[in-house]
Amino acid sequence: MKEFGGYFGLELHQGPYAYHQASLALKSGRASLHYILNYTKPSTVYVPYYTCDALLEPFALTNTTYKFYEINELLEPVTLPVLGDNEYFIYINYFDLKRDFSNQLSARYGDKLIIDCTQAFFMKGNGQSWLFNSCRKFFGTPDGSYLYAPAGKTLPAVDELNEHYLTEHLLKRFNGHTNDGYADFTVNETYCDSTVLQMSKLSGYLLSHIDYQAVIEKRRSNYKTFQQAFGSINTINLDLADGAVPMFYPFLTKKLIDKRSLHQQNIFVPTLWNDVLIRLENEYAFEKDFTNRLIPLPIDHRYQEEDIQLAITAISKLL
Repeated sequence: MKEFGGYFGLELHQGPYAYHQASLALKSGRASLHYILNYTKPSTVYVPYYTCDALLEPFALTNTTYKFYEINELLEPVTLPVLGDNEYFIYINYFDLKRDFSNQLSARYGDKLIIDCTQAFFMKGNGQSWLFNSCRKFFGTPDGSYLYAPAGKTLPAVDELNEHYLTEHLLKRFNGHTNDGYADFTVNETYCDSTVLQMSKLSGYLLSHIDYQAVIEKRRSNYKTFQQAFGSINTINLDLADGAVPMFYPFLTKKLIDKRSLHQQNIFVPTLWNDVLIRLENEYAFEKDFTNRLIPLPIDHRYQEEDIQLAITAISKLL
């Protein structure tokens, strides 16, 4: 019988919301890619140079060969390869601003395409190609990734739940102690590795309480506010397509902005990605310059119009 008496746990129950009806719910984007590589066993995979090293981790674990490719100012491949037998192509739907192009690639490559939607949580699978995302990059969850397979694929089940994660950073931020929780956040990131496990029960419950339509509307609205302020000087002016729900507002100026000056004003913008700068390849000048100059501005559902306007004022003083 189950435990009778004792202390109480979290009073969580399954909520009314669901957005993804994916093939699998795993613990991380890396775990999803690891699963895909184990299933498909490709001979070679084409990977964009503009990515983080976390994406490369499953390749090492599965002894899968990969080749880097270049992207241009539209964040699209400079050239598209003709895939050989058992070769695959990974494309990142950057910021969810490349959704239409992702679908064009899907029509071209079919089930030989793997769409990385870790920056595009709200894009769903199309039945043609592989697709995976990351929950914790969009919401306050300790783990989570949805994996979509091409239609007709029979996927082996993953039975073991992820129970190795931290929640301290989530609770500290909930209580208003964001800086105190950062160390816990970084430790939890190391737990979100490539081990193929089911998404945690906790993340599943938390995700079922999110009003996704409200999140979509807020992200799109905040994106448009930044675009109205900076669109005329943004050198990477990508269209916000119908249905797209961006992760950030990607702001690229000719002037290099010191992110530390923004951090001092509690405007925390990441560098996407430092890994691009420290790799040893001499080519890929566009990717390295893009990494140095990009200011990815948060636009998520935590922020109201007045928050965005305060950020605009602070950033404008640095231009």
